[in-house]
Amino acid sequence: MEVQRIVDYADAGAELADEDYQRLTHWRPLKGGCITEVVLGPPGTPIRFDAPVSGELLERLTFTSRRGERQLKYVEDGRLLRSVSLEGIYRLAPDSADILTGRLTPQDIPA
Repeated sequence: MEVQRIVDYADAGAELADEDYQRLTHWRPLKGGCITEVVLGPPGTPIRFDAPVSGELLERLTFTSRRGERQLKYVEDGRLLRSVSLEGIYRLAPDSADILTGRLTPQDIPA
């Protein structure tokens, strides 16, 4: 998803179209524990829980920020042991995005 804005959860209803607000209410149980903001932007790739990510990709998946690039933490022997480095909003590095969209394979990226 291409993020255009981040708004407080409490203000999201005024910012969203009716059909999008209905989708947001589906996630309401999370609000009490961990959701304080909502990301707004054009439709992106749907969230899927049926598409496994290979261990090889986990070890090479890279994100970018103002501080530079970083890989996932807590990946050992191709297994993600903790998800803490995925919590939040992060921009995929172009090569990682290309792998996830099928334009590259993990072997195309140098180790």
